[in-house]
Amino acid sequence: MHRRTATTQLIRDVLKETYLGLQLDRIELAEDVAAGTSSEVRVTLRETRDETRAQVIAGKGVGIVDALYHGMVEHYAPEYPSLRTIAFTGFEVTGRMGTGANNGLDAEAAVTLTVQNSDGRGFEFTDADRSLVAAALSVVTEAAEYFINSERAFVTVYQAMCDARARGRADLVQTYTTQLAELVNTTSYSEVIQRIKDEAL
Repeated sequence: MHRRTATTQLIRDVLKETYLGLQLDRIELAEDVAAGTSSEVRVTLRETRDETRAQVIAGKGVGIVDALYHGMVEHYAPEYPSLRTIAFTGFEVTGRMGTGANNGLDAEAAVTLTVQNSDGRGFEFTDADRSLVAAALSVVTEAAEYFINSERAFVTVYQAMCDARARGRADLVQTYTTQLAELVNTTSYSEVIQRIKDEAL
């Protein structure tokens, strides 16, 4: 399992005030229980970057987690294509019964989501809430936030390295190369690099 602490700090150091935070504000869902396969989710996300703004994400899928992820991909992947390269490989729910006061009915539910990148590395995201739905969708949001910002940091460092190389700054090239080696562990960036090259033409 990849340890995200160092990478997350690097991402925040690179992006600084442009780091894109995603926070769930509102959830609406509908499920066709009889069909057993149809879920629709509509969430309001609070984006924090240069300024705070609300985004509405809607998706359909097999269950609410699948539905939200499809909505996230449809909304964000055109700009951040690395979202398409990850896969969900684990989903666990644990009831923290000691946190409840109403015969355990209001206890927190802890949800752990395991995500695997295109290189087979696993990443864990965990959240807890008295609402199981909120906890489940929060870990999906957290995962999307992580991979979006990882890609953005990679692009920023890659462009800085190209600029340093053009200026003959070998010292900076070495620094950026080390940072890229850490960021590339998150997911595959072949499509991202190709897009950068195409935009430069």
